[in-house]
Amino acid sequence: MNLFQKIKRRLPLSLQFLCEMFSFWKRLCRYNASVHTDSDMQKMQYTLLRENHVIEKGLSMRNPRRGFGQQKVLALIERLHRYYQKYGTVDCAFLIYPLSTIKAYIAYQQSEGVDIHSVEYAFQTLCENVKIDSQALVMSAGTEILRMSDIQKQAMGNFENLLYSRHSIRYFRDELPSRELLEKALNLSARTPSACNRQAWHTHIFFGEDAHELLRMQSGCNGFCDDIPCCVVVTADMKGFLEHEPFQCFIDGGLYAQNLINALHYVGLGGIPLSCGFFSDQLMAMQKRFHIPKNEVLIVMIGTGVMYDEMKVAISTRRSVEMTNTYH
Repeated sequence: MNLFQKIKRRLPLSLQFLCEMFSFWKRLCRYNASVHTDSDMQKMQYTLLRENHVIEKGLSMRNPRRGFGQQKVLALIERLHRYYQKYGTVDCAFLIYPLSTIKAYIAYQQSEGVDIHSVEYAFQTLCENVKIDSQALVMSAGTEILRMSDIQKQAMGNFENLLYSRHSIRYFRDELPSRELLEKALNLSARTPSACNRQAWHTHIFFGEDAHELLRMQSGCNGFCDDIPCCVVVTADMKGFLEHEPFQCFIDGGLYAQNLINALHYVGLGGIPLSCGFFSDQLMAMQKRFHIPKNEVLIVMIGTGVMYDEMKVAISTRRSVEMTNTYH
């Protein structure tokens, strides 16, 4: 086959891929939360939930640094003020969860004897402005203490108990999880449905210092990388999909990743999913360093390990289904 014939054969497919990229680019430019963030109530809510979780995450570490996060909490309070000014008449109830988290943060710092009067003043001022009684905030937020024995008992129960008992755990015992348990979880996860049963997922498992280095590159777990003895990277193989399904690898990989998260929980290991939502140059650098083939796309990293007898976990209150579901 000469060069002209190769170009003629591949050109339609290349043009189709360009059209898909252009269509997705247009949607990104309009709907990505980094664009006109505070001019859209939903974008603002999503980003506020993200900032709120940073505070919960800090509280759920094994040894939170005394006085941590004051500037982040003040910045969150400022944005919550802005949200109330823009959207308070539309959905003021949204404020209750982040305000409850800030209340839990203040209670923790006070218990540690840390002077955070600027945060306390800003919090009280915000509550007064939005007409919410800070003493009446009762929504679950912040952290709670769980026992390993209770978690494992519930995880081995029915499906509802398994889901309600799973929490992201950010620190583990200084020992490696057994390959027997890991492979049991992998075998359970293999029951995940996939497009035309192609099963184009893959896992890469790292232990010890390799896991720590990988997680440091991930950068979303600063402060607890070294508390995670094992990291499972879930990928999906682009070679498994055709021209009309350029994003199917993310769907199949995501389905598999969620099943793996639940399977690790079921076999008695703790876990925490960590995002692979980065720019391509960072992703490629990670893949090169850890010998993950270029034809695989990174879906998620799952930190896992043997749990302590007692652990702090973020409560991470879920939104009601009335907010996330639409009947048609």
